[in-house]
Amino acid sequence: MSFVEQFLTLEKLYSIVLTVIAVFAIFITEKLVKKAITRFRKRARLRRHVENLLVMITRIVIYSVGITFVLGIWGLPTEWFISVSALSGAAIGFASTQTLGNFLAGLYIMISRPFEVHDYVKIDDTEGEVREITLNYVKIYTPTYTIKEVPNRVVLDSTIHRLMSDNSIDYSFPMSFAGKLWPASWVSSTDLFEKIIEPTIEEFWTENRKILKKKPEASLSSVGHMNRIVMIRMFFPKGKAKHLYDLQPQLQKMILDDWMNSEPNGNNTLPLHSLCVRILLSCLGISYFSNQRVGYKHMHDKAQRVLFQPALAI
Repeated sequence: MSFVEQFLTLEKLYSIVLTVIAVFAIFITEKLVKKAITRFRKRARLRRHVENLLVMITRIVIYSVGITFVLGIWGLPTEWFISVSALSGAAIGFASTQTLGNFLAGLYIMISRPFEVHDYVKIDDTEGEVREITLNYVKIYTPTYTIKEVPNRVVLDSTIHRLMSDNSIDYSFPMSFAGKLWPASWVSSTDLFEKIIEPTIEEFWTENRKILKKKPEASLSSVGHMNRIVMIRMFFPKGKAKHLYDLQPQLQKMILDDWMNSEPNGNNTLPLHSLCVRILLSCLGISYFSNQRVGYKHMHDKAQRVLFQPALAI
């Protein structure tokens, strides 16, 4: 009996046929899975590198299963292959825990999409425009005109503020106006809006109408006995964070300049001795905006008589 006759036994022919079928099945399965991943990527609007990553992972899984099946067909022990694969995976995973964590976090971000490229976001203390989402980092264009890379694990562990509305950047910032110390601050809240903030915003809007998405807005956020907080809201096209970084300080400066140069209302101008009494009562924690207005007026008049009446008499 020749060597060929000894080798080509019925059992071995059967194993060869199964091996060929298995190899074809592996390649066909890989092609089908790759097409399914491509369709999923287009439907979910994922980036190309996400598709490549998923294809690579499924290819490794399919080849591993196929090799194990072929080894079983020929009666070869598969325990060593499974053990080596498991140990290799464990060693790689242990050695690259942080990298693997960033990788999985990046995959989750790309699939869940809490934000998109060109969105304006605030992630903990990092604020800016998202320029790129990779498997390891989120690249953000910050107000300092630099790119900062935030690890994906940090992104998932942080509170994400997406400062977007109607597909445009929706950015608000506070402005504080002191209430009792400077002459310009004696302007009432109504005059502050009608004579300073609104005209300045209108002028700013006229100059930058082609850049801004819509006209800036202003609203009174809080009122205290020493200051008033006004929120300024600005709108920019998506992906134009540089305009925000350029124009936001400009609008803020225009409002402050108009406020500092404004003339105080003559009816609201306080005599020096009355102003000093109000400052003293404010330091003692007694507010003019307290609910006990009658009690405040009584204390104010009494303090004024005790402190300033002798000097006024002179």
